[in-house]
Amino acid sequence: MTRRVAIISYAFRFPGTSNERFWEDLLAGRNLVTEVQAERWAQEAFFHPKKNHPGTSYTFAAGSIGDISGFDAHFFGISPREAAVMDPQQRLLLEMSWEALENGGICPSTLRGSRCGVFIGIASADYSYRLADDLNVIDASVATGNTASIAANRISYVFDLCGPSMAIDTACSSSLVAFHQACRSILSGESVQALAGGVSLHLHP
Repeated sequence: MTRRVAIISYAFRFPGTSNERFWEDLLAGRNLVTEVQAERWAQEAFFHPKKNHPGTSYTFAAGSIGDISGFDAHFFGISPREAAVMDPQQRLLLEMSWEALENGGICPSTLRGSRCGVFIGIASADYSYRLADDLNVIDASVATGNTASIAANRISYVFDLCGPSMAIDTACSSSLVAFHQACRSILSGESVQALAGGVSLHLHP
């Protein structure tokens, strides 16, 4: 019998919409791109009307998902100190992994020790750039909190998953390639199920 792959759940953070409104926004063809909030950085320091002027920007258009500072570290067994230097992309991936399982009616504890794979598309390292602006905040947790491979491995660790666990960087196609690899892993029998996704937060000018 030929193996087949079924998508049984999902979770997301998209700009300007929610789980409840997403399909309505999609069908209506709404443009959810806004602008970078003025309080994030001094825009006048970076603006220049000419596209080819070095070190500046002529637009501040952005797909913003709002405040990303909130995170229930205790829920995932992570200390507040470690959470503070974790790339918010890792925090979001943990939250969305839990939500995807919950939305699919899957109790996370039932996956412990299973051959569930984790395939994550991730390319941006902006948070580590911000940390480099103040070397006083650097400690042992910065390495694991800002390494792309850990974005996938942390999910596997928290949920005790024993399938393949990898971060994939193919730039703009990263999440789609991660999804493709997850399907291939299931079809080959390497994984019995998989968490697949992508994240891309731009946090530095």
